[in-house]
Amino acid sequence: MKPYHGILALISYLVLQFLAAGLISVEHYEPIAGVIALLVFGWLLRKKRMLRLSSRDLKGSLLLSCIGIGIGLALLSKLTFVVGVLTTQPVVLEQSSAASPVSFWVESIATKAVLIPIVEELLFRGILFGSFASSFSYKLAIPLSAAIFALVHYTVSWPMVFLIGTMLAWIYWRTGSLAAPMVIHCTVNFFALLSLPLYALLAVNRTLGILAALGLFLAGIPVTCLSTKRFLQKHDALPA
Repeated sequence: MKPYHGILALISYLVLQFLAAGLISVEHYEPIAGVIALLVFGWLLRKKRMLRLSSRDLKGSLLLSCIGIGIGLALLSKLTFVVGVLTTQPVVLEQSSAASPVSFWVESIATKAVLIPIVEELLFRGILFGSFASSFSYKLAIPLSAAIFALVHYTVSWPMVFLIGTMLAWIYWRTGSLAAPMVIHCTVNFFALLSLPLYALLAVNRTLGILAALGLFLAGIPVTCLSTKRFLQKHDALPA
């Protein structure tokens, strides 16, 4: 698969989201586009023999280490709360007035913490990074795919998104399996949803909210480093 194939897949996904929002449902375009993309990207990677999934990364301490990496990255991303509150007004994710709190959280977790991360790993790591790595060295393919990942998720937190994209691509390159990046990405998004109360704290007490965000960020450094080290040690110790 050539690099332009990866770019075309990305453009197709963005167009699919636009069409789903414009022609079907603005409120539910993500799950609609996500399911379609999941089927198409999965089929494409399987056809190209690039659908690399290993269940060994989802067992015991390896799975816990993946979750630990995701938690660590989620904690590190709390630095963006500080940047956000110092540069612009934080935006709170508001639930639909027609939806109950339970249905809102069920749909949010199913879509944003499960479906979308899996689809994005198929796209950004499986197809995009995979196509780049087939033509360039991994040292170029990793930051290039991470930069596009950050560009698509452009917000005030884009440097953090770039870091997450770099970590996910590196883990994929080291393990040769999309399983670990998928678990890590799902964990990051899940804890991002759980961080919504921090916005409320920032609105009530700006100073306390900033201190809390900084504390979480500092805690994320050792959690990410130790979990990554443990995961790689366990993974490399397994027979090929």
